[in-house]
Amino acid sequence: MSVFYMFIDGIGFGQPDPDINPFTRFAESFLAPLGGKALANVPNGTVIQPVDASLGFPGLPQSATGQTALWTGVNGPKVMGRHMTGFPGPTLIRVIQDHSIIKVLKDKGKKAALANAFSEAYLERIARKPRLTGASTHVHLASGQPLKNLDDLENRKALYMDITHEVMHRFFPHLKERFPVRNAEEVGRDAGMLARDYDMLIYEFFLSDKAGHNQSFEEAEWAIRTLESFLKGLCEVLRPEDTLLITSDHGNLEDLSTKTHTKNPVLALAYGRGSDGLMEKVKDISDFPSFIYELLGVSVPRA
Repeated sequence: MSVFYMFIDGIGFGQPDPDINPFTRFAESFLAPLGGKALANVPNGTVIQPVDASLGFPGLPQSATGQTALWTGVNGPKVMGRHMTGFPGPTLIRVIQDHSIIKVLKDKGKKAALANAFSEAYLERIARKPRLTGASTHVHLASGQPLKNLDDLENRKALYMDITHEVMHRFFPHLKERFPVRNAEEVGRDAGMLARDYDMLIYEFFLSDKAGHNQSFEEAEWAIRTLESFLKGLCEVLRPEDTLLITSDHGNLEDLSTKTHTKNPVLALAYGRGSDGLMEKVKDISDFPSFIYELLGVSVPRA
């Protein structure tokens, strides 16, 4: 069995208003409920529900504490006493180092990793300025494994953060020949095949949050269409024993009337083995690790 645990940054359940909610305008399948529409064009057995991202604390949910919760099972805002944006600081890093879901699974004899491939420029930047290291990167590094790089991407052993390489080309035009633009559905099929090499594989997509902060319907349309095509391809190659999980850390893209995050509940979606337990067992974003441990038959006390 393998679990493909996909994190889509900054997506929540919004009002069914096409003037402010790009999911109402553009989503046609997996992400349609975020725009007030029914699931459509998805595999039978797909389960979706809203889950809490506030974790008992007032204010707008933020990335550092929310992502810590998603990938450790520890209530990040409770640890800090508030929601914290940006990159994890020393306190959250210690939580991640102790409770990283990738580290825990590796220590239990399972194979787990972050699927994202990083450029040399990024790897050099975080080496120079470790404080700029994101939560997902810390979650992987806590396991003692090296991050995936562009060689891994070239060998179809990793995924780039934009799925299709289109954004990559804007930042790194010299990579166009090495990494041509790809069809998102095809990349999804590759991702499903790659997941078979792991008990759990995490993939992070953050351009949705960026589109929300930019209040850009154009960027939102691209992100939504790319994501839904990717997920279609992924589900095409999942085996009966595999599971797809999708979630987020906070709302944002569902309300382009504001540049900030929202207090809206976020996406919890499951397809495949064990998906029928999602609604009972996942109520807030810190519940995902325990749900995954149960799927994989691993006993881990709740932190």
